[in-house]
Amino acid sequence: MIAIDDGYGDLKIGNGQHFRVLPSKAISGRVVRSRYVDGNFEIGGAPVLESEGSIFTIQDGANAEDTRFDDWPNSTLNRVLCRHAAAEMGMRDGDNLVTGLPMSVYFERDGRVNQKAVQRRVESLKKLVVQHMPDGMQRHIAAPGRIKIIPQGMAAIFDHLIQEDGQMMRLEAVGVVDIGARTTDVAVYFLQDGGENAIEISRSGGFRRGVSDLVDALAQELQKALRLPAQPPFSTVAASLRTGKFKASGQDHNVDSQRLHVLRTALPGILQEAEQILSAGRGVAGLMDLDRILLVGGGAYLAESIGLSLWEQTHIPQSPELANVRGMVKLGQVLENG
Repeated sequence: MIAIDDGYGDLKIGNGQHFRVLPSKAISGRVVRSRYVDGNFEIGGAPVLESEGSIFTIQDGANAEDTRFDDWPNSTLNRVLCRHAAAEMGMRDGDNLVTGLPMSVYFERDGRVNQKAVQRRVESLKKLVVQHMPDGMQRHIAAPGRIKIIPQGMAAIFDHLIQEDGQMMRLEAVGVVDIGARTTDVAVYFLQDGGENAIEISRSGGFRRGVSDLVDALAQELQKALRLPAQPPFSTVAASLRTGKFKASGQDHNVDSQRLHVLRTALPGILQEAEQILSAGRGVAGLMDLDRILLVGGGAYLAESIGLSLWEQTHIPQSPELANVRGMVKLGQVLENG
């Protein structure tokens, strides 16, 4: 069984024993490289995959495709990246797969599951994907069998609640704020005696603000502060947001002051918007019924790194960017074991 959290910025994948974080990056078309090895040139380079007539090379670069578009979960690019990652993790034809959809896509406004969106995701992931090999041959990329789609905002809650023996931790109410690359997902989950657990839809949802907004803000700061002739590539600035280091045109720069300024200015706004949803517009008073608020995703690491003031019951798990995929794995294992 394989689990995939297909983020706009990074793709997180796991099988219960191993977990990996891969950039959600590919270049449209075939990128050809000839490697010089032992006095000879050999055709090589990154994997080249095709689906529905579109060809992508699985590597990052200044001309990498931008994943920040609305139908990303059902796109050919998403499918190619997910299937390639799953194959690298060891998935074989017919293996089970668990993945998710954003809360705002998974649920209708009245709380019903958007079955059309779920089915579209399943059908997209099963379509044919082939890899073009250096010798001119094509290799079939393994296709999943049963696919379980869950609301992404819930995955981190499952990670926290499902213990190693498969039993549920006893909490009454848990909230989650998942700050991803393009979006932030928010959910409130109530656990009741007898297994009657429920998502409170009126306090769950999402909005289009995330780590990529911080990257864009830092890119503008760097262009201005360093007098760059153009805005630097997204992937380069994304790395700077974590490290405080930046390199352009052969020059190394310490940009920690710009990084801290962006994080301290922009991150609180994302958390405030999440709080509005979690509390149903009542502010901190509306959070007092929650035993725990899980802060996960790439934004959780950034908030923790600058010591941002958080809610009293906030819990940031270890490797918060992997919380969703860990939860998907745990849920998948519970389902497989009956």
